[in-house]
Amino acid sequence: MSILAVILFAAILHASWNAFIKNKDNGFAKMVTLASIISLMMVPFLFYVGLPSSTAAIYLFFGVIAHTMYMHSLTRAYAIEDFSVAYPFARGLAPLLTILILIFILNKTISLNEIIAIGIIISGIFVLFIGKSFSLDYKNILALLYFPVSITFYTLVDSYAVKSVESSMQYIVWLFFLMPIPILLYSISNQRNLLITTFTENKFPLFIAALGSLTSYSLVLWAYTQAPIHYVASIRESSIIFASLIGLLFFKEQGLKRRLAAAIILFIGVFLLEYVSH
Repeated sequence: MSILAVILFAAILHASWNAFIKNKDNGFAKMVTLASIISLMMVPFLFYVGLPSSTAAIYLFFGVIAHTMYMHSLTRAYAIEDFSVAYPFARGLAPLLTILILIFILNKTISLNEIIAIGIIISGIFVLFIGKSFSLDYKNILALLYFPVSITFYTLVDSYAVKSVESSMQYIVWLFFLMPIPILLYSISNQRNLLITTFTENKFPLFIAALGSLTSYSLVLWAYTQAPIHYVASIRESSIIFASLIGLLFFKEQGLKRRLAAAIILFIGVFLLEYVSH
């Protein structure tokens, strides 16, 4: 199987488990349960990677916060907006926010190609929302923006973490193990019955989604060892197109031509930005 096929398969898996969270409400409870299943899957590997160093522990602290925000923001966005809008919007805007932070805060220089890519992403977002009848109040708009901001946060934390710690595998295993603890404690305290009901009614789909999430992430990590980072990071954003197709064809969301066109434009912009930024 080619590297391209592996990355595309990982992108499909990522869009698919996100669609599972979106489908039939109870998104937050499903996200908590899914993350908890993944956490349990990590237990055997904890004995292999050992205890994290003090440096890793600091990154893990911020990593857990970042991923908690991500899981919460993901379910909030899917609760207020169509899947074919929320997913492409977040996955398209997050790389743009990341590069802007690198430019204006961390003093990264910007090239002409990056400027062009930024322009394409902005155009894609414009196409995604043009002609849409807005009924969102400012709270929902902020909730929708919360999604890409959280992706940007965990992207920056994780990318610096794996470069700074002694063992990137140790960081990843401990991150997946610790990640659900804050939202699990919250859910047990505030919505225990919903959590139990969600698990009992969706045991098999939850396990498949958890396996899909882990497999998607593992395949991308493997691809990074076989191909240039910019190539892998660019191709994996094809999930934007797959998510739009899922939303439009399976969830029967409206605006097929416009939203699919926006997803393709966003993918082109993100592909170019990821490709030229490495």
